[in-house]
Amino acid sequence: MKQTTTQALTAAAVWLLCLLHTQPASAYVDHRNAKVDSAEQVISSGKPISDKDLMGCYNILIRGYLGKDTEKHDHYARQMLALTYKMNALNMRENALNHLGLQYYGQERYEEAEPYFLWAIAVTDSMRGDSRYTEADIDDNYSQLYGALGNLYNMQDKALLAIEYYQKALPIFERHGWLESQTILHHNTAELWLSMSNHEKAEAEYLKAIATGEASGDSLMSALPRKGLVKIYLDKGDYEKARQTIGPAYDYYRAHQQEETNDYPEVLASMARLHLMEGHVDIEQARKYVGEAIRLDTEELGGEVRRDIYTAAAMIAIKDKNWRQALQYAERSVHENDEEATFDDVECYELLAQIHIELGNKAKALLYINKVREMMERFATKHYQSSLSQMEVLYETKEKEAEIAQLTKERRWLLWGGLLTALVLLLTALVFFLLWQRVRQKRQTALIQARLDGEVSERVRIARDLHDRLGGLLTALKLRVDDPLIDEAIREMRNVSHHLLPDSLSRYGLRTALRDFCATMERVSFSFVGEERHIAHEEALYCIVHELVNNAVKSAQAQHIRVQLLADEDYTAVNVSDDGIGLNEADIEQGTGLSGIRQRVAAIGGTLDIAATPGEGTEINIEIKHEKKDD
Repeated sequence: MKQTTTQALTAAAVWLLCLLHTQPASAYVDHRNAKVDSAEQVISSGKPISDKDLMGCYNILIRGYLGKDTEKHDHYARQMLALTYKMNALNMRENALNHLGLQYYGQERYEEAEPYFLWAIAVTDSMRGDSRYTEADIDDNYSQLYGALGNLYNMQDKALLAIEYYQKALPIFERHGWLESQTILHHNTAELWLSMSNHEKAEAEYLKAIATGEASGDSLMSALPRKGLVKIYLDKGDYEKARQTIGPAYDYYRAHQQEETNDYPEVLASMARLHLMEGHVDIEQARKYVGEAIRLDTEELGGEVRRDIYTAAAMIAIKDKNWRQALQYAERSVHENDEEATFDDVECYELLAQIHIELGNKAKALLYINKVREMMERFATKHYQSSLSQMEVLYETKEKEAEIAQLTKERRWLLWGGLLTALVLLLTALVFFLLWQRVRQKRQTALIQARLDGEVSERVRIARDLHDRLGGLLTALKLRVDDPLIDEAIREMRNVSHHLLPDSLSRYGLRTALRDFCATMERVSFSFVGEERHIAHEEALYCIVHELVNNAVKSAQAQHIRVQLLADEDYTAVNVSDDGIGLNEADIEQGTGLSGIRQRVAAIGGTLDIAATPGEGTEINIEIKHEKKDD
């Protein structure tokens, strides 16, 4: 099954993109190309033409050729962009840049589209205070560009950045009373929060989308967010809310199933799961809805919708204790290639593990139990690293916005104040230096806290999920199959869950936590020099050492791994060394794992040095100098 996550281009995201880029009433598409042909004839006639009329022709051409003829669209957009500098036409410059961004976006060349959208925003910023442009002109531009960037980051699986730009567009939609735009914005934001497993924020955004959708009077706007919200209530086991939410969506999509070919089967799968909820089981109704959904399964059906359908079908077969049929349905619910699997496949892997337990296939059951663990770890690592990267971009963007605002104030002040004396210039420079230092310190502090909170929360969540999800499955397997391997798997699961972030870390400090962790590992020794007390950044250091030791165990082929901790009032140092195969220069400079560790060490104000030679082992030193507190 091909991956189509909530960050992929859903129908709602397509609609939002179209809606945001057709707010100005002058949006033009002529499928007969009549106006396009006329505009080209005017340009190529050789007759004198004013800059204003030439700009009008370019405007018609870029609208007419967008998505139809890339070469001509690119040519006329760049000609138009050059003319805007001659005419000092800011609004048309934004239009040309926006169209260039849309052209690359439509070709899925997202990294090339992004600079044009950002450039267009900068042009719109400069329109403020220019008497030629109204607030409505500026709002039109911002609404288009914020929506375009939100969709662009959505497609790149950059949920935090997408949400940031959707939220920038929201006040504009509210100010102008654009209810349908608000509905789709809240819906897309909810989908993004759901993709990050933040059900609380996703639920809040879905409810806002339903409220504005109902206020708009458009039945689709009311039905659209209900599809996602009902899944949250089904996962929570809240039957009443799930039933009340799905009803209007089912009625709408059933009446429009010819147009909504993906959405109706998705709602049918949710209806089936509604009738499988504890205390409200109605197998015949559930079977009816799943049967209809399976009959609608075609090659065009989205992969995630197909997963929902066959997961529900497998659940029905499990209720019937028809394990062979359940296995067939469950196998159709997962991606064929593990590399394409998403976090949503965890539920499917759990079903497959349960089915193989009942069929007595111990090896297969353990295989899917391990896949559950691997998928949760992979999702947590990917989500954590992506979140850090996006937060850095957001902080840098906010700094630039603050600089632009400050520069605008300076320009106005210079216009009214005239020439400044040398003394004022020196004082101003000093103030700017102090402000810059303060902003830099705040940004660094915020990034450190975000990184620490992110990794700690992910480790706590994974530890809980490993215990809750895998524990039950392994226990069930042990009741059916008496095998020492299962006892070993249970012990290993408990060890992994415990060592992700042990209680001893918060109770007794880093020394005790690392000593206990190393004691459970073969060929790993631990030593400590310093004072027995809590030190700065203990959770971050534990996570880093945990990863370094595990990497050495898995990849270094070492006979012995040494962990040394030194802590006093001036600094903390950690040394992890092994006598394994070592690292080459390329691994040290560009290795993905080491790059992530470098980022985390830098985030807590530390330094990392690596000494490694192929065949002679590896030594990694981390040192953090403690800040002196004022007396």
